[in-house]
Amino acid sequence: MFFKYLRIVLWTGLFGIGAIGVASAGLYYQALGDLPDVEKLKEVSFETPMKIYTADNKLIGEFGEAKRIPVSIDKIPDKLKKAFLAIEDTRFYEHSGIDPIGIFRAAVVSLTAASARQGASTITQQVARNFYLTREKTIQRKLKEIFISLRIEQVLTKEEIFELYLNKIALGHRSYGVAAAAQTYYGKTLDELTLGQMATIAGLPKAPSVLNPISNPERSKERRHLVLERMLALEFITEEEYKNAEAEPYRAEFHSSKLESYAPYVAESVRQTVIDKYGDQAYLDGYEIYTTILSKDQEAANYAVFKGVTDYDRRHGYRGAADNINKIKDYNPDTFDRAKYLYAADKFHYIKPAIVTEISDENGICTAVARKDTEVKITFENMKWAAPFISDKRQGPSPKKVSDVVALGDLIYYYVNDKQENVLTQIPQVEAAIVALNQYTGGIVATVGGYDFAKSKFDRATQSVRQTGSNFKPFLYSAAVARGININSIFQDLPIKTWDPGSMTWWVPKNSPNRYDGAMTLREGLARSKNVVSIRLIRQIGVQNAVEHIQKFGFNLPKSQQVESMALGSVEVTPLELVTGYATFANGGFKVTPYLISKIVKNGEVIFEENPKKADPTAPDRVVNGITLEYVDGIPEPENSAPQVLSHKNAFIVGDMMSSVIYGGHGVSGNYWGTGGRAKTVTGRDDLHGKTGTTNNVHDAWFSGFNGDVVATSWMGFDSDRDLGWSRTQGPEGGAYSALPIWAEFIKLSQQGTAPAPIPVPAGLEKCSNHGITDWCIRGGTTISESDVEGDEGVENTATDSRGAPVQTEVDTSGVSSDNIF
Repeated sequence: MFFKYLRIVLWTGLFGIGAIGVASAGLYYQALGDLPDVEKLKEVSFETPMKIYTADNKLIGEFGEAKRIPVSIDKIPDKLKKAFLAIEDTRFYEHSGIDPIGIFRAAVVSLTAASARQGASTITQQVARNFYLTREKTIQRKLKEIFISLRIEQVLTKEEIFELYLNKIALGHRSYGVAAAAQTYYGKTLDELTLGQMATIAGLPKAPSVLNPISNPERSKERRHLVLERMLALEFITEEEYKNAEAEPYRAEFHSSKLESYAPYVAESVRQTVIDKYGDQAYLDGYEIYTTILSKDQEAANYAVFKGVTDYDRRHGYRGAADNINKIKDYNPDTFDRAKYLYAADKFHYIKPAIVTEISDENGICTAVARKDTEVKITFENMKWAAPFISDKRQGPSPKKVSDVVALGDLIYYYVNDKQENVLTQIPQVEAAIVALNQYTGGIVATVGGYDFAKSKFDRATQSVRQTGSNFKPFLYSAAVARGININSIFQDLPIKTWDPGSMTWWVPKNSPNRYDGAMTLREGLARSKNVVSIRLIRQIGVQNAVEHIQKFGFNLPKSQQVESMALGSVEVTPLELVTGYATFANGGFKVTPYLISKIVKNGEVIFEENPKKADPTAPDRVVNGITLEYVDGIPEPENSAPQVLSHKNAFIVGDMMSSVIYGGHGVSGNYWGTGGRAKTVTGRDDLHGKTGTTNNVHDAWFSGFNGDVVATSWMGFDSDRDLGWSRTQGPEGGAYSALPIWAEFIKLSQQGTAPAPIPVPAGLEKCSNHGITDWCIRGGTTISESDVEGDEGVENTATDSRGAPVQTEVDTSGVSSDNIF
């Protein structure tokens, strides 16, 4: 009986073993079917984030759920590889994918240490799991992992497996692979890591969310200690290296991708465009997007906006410290985490936070501590600007000592000026923007949508629609040239009073300052931004003629804006639309289309490339000078040409008039200065053309201009219904004081070291004289000399429109310009 039962047990056991073998073989061959072939496994591509570059190949943005920086095994430091081997798989180069010895040793260590101190999975098993399997804990999944590991060892070398592992492994904070982890935790490349930092990264795979040095520095330190112990025991490092690494700081801070050029508004715009075009998969497929941005020009634009806004903010006074640590609820100096507090406040590009720790009125010095325990000293000289802010039009008394400005515990902001001095500053409330184009292609070479992307992500350069003030006048003057009016025509700078039967009120547009200088040429009227001259001019042209001409530049004018007040800038556009219009004057009369993305590359293949239609001012002039767009017979359009909408002569004449805005000129009553003279002072250049612009009550400030190399528009204002006001050091703000300095600083920096780039005179352009004033004119044009002087402000205007009918205007007076001299 006993032997009978024994036979049953034996046969049952053999049957079970056979069944397990058959099942295992089935699972094995099923696993083999799940594996790619050798070539595909060797050429595996990682989920790589989208990267955005300037035209000169500098990284300006990286987007993707997973941060990954693939790197070849020979670029990974030997100590870092040994750190992973020490803690994850000591016998990696000896086993064939599965390590029974390692499993047994891990079990023994776990039992004796009462915790899992060593992993049982080999590096090969982790590769199998990361590439092909889920993390579900089932016997079937574990068996597949073993079979796949064995197969991987057959088709790949150990170095290839290790490279896949070090690039694929999850290491916390959305970082995958060692290079990404080095950047995320330390802001370093792999070759810059210390031994302690390598050990910290190597300790992450077990539990990256709870062992990383940002979220759990104490547990991270313990894990680092274990890695270093193993490295020492295996003689991967010396005793001295071990001690030095143990003594290293263990706290880390989150670092975004190491960008080479700062252009966050550009990066965000490109990101949205690419996602709209290719979908969310673009975050994973390693798209490389190359923009038209030039890094030198972009840095010039960044600094120009920062400087312009900072200077405005200083003129209007100090609103006080951003915070004071002594006022924090439950503040305890013994437990207060100063490093974390300053880290949270350090989010701007040019300015840095610090906490005031000492005030010396006697020595005129404020001492503060910044991040990483850096001591910062600010002299009273660099904070005496900080008169108290009362309103946009009123400032308090100037401070007389350091303690009038700051108090102990204040969270302040500072920047380093060009003399390497620390200067007190504050987070501004005003905003600004600038956008610059290559006028011949439409490529955007620089753009800044606000003071700082961390403060506001709203892109004012492309999204903010604002009234333009006198910045719009050149388009009206271009309509005058198209209408055949010569620019040495004489108009009267005298008050206008027009009855509006709709509102039953008088409309009285005024100059700003409220001064009237009598007879002057159109050139002088534009240079000095005389509002009443612009009103008289639009009446000569006719509103509908002006609208027809202005729409050639691409402006879409709603019916409500097709009124006389558009001569003063009631038209609403974005800075990008405005600079595109100015490009037409700068490039010989062509309407270019602005663009930001030059090409998109995926897996080394160009999948999109912009082919812009270009402007060529040297090409034969195809446009007849006139209000209605007409082309010269017999002159074909050049291949890939941007549409020509102005004659070369019209574009040149209006551009040349704008040079008088900056450099002045000679008029009926003698020499005069234009409203943009500061541009020459700041840049020192003699090849500039531009126009100031200020809207009613100084709500918006503009400056647009160009030379033969670049065209740019700058804007300053508030996002709210708030005016720019005035300061006691300068008086009223406006285009010349607020926006022009931004534009001029950009030109100075971006054009530094370049030769003058004048706009060439078109062939056949002539000059004619009127009352002793000689200026450019187009053959067949008419010189007007107004003689119907209307007297003072109280006399009704009896002007007629282009059809001879009495003028009855319907105006939006909110667009009245109020430019300031200089």
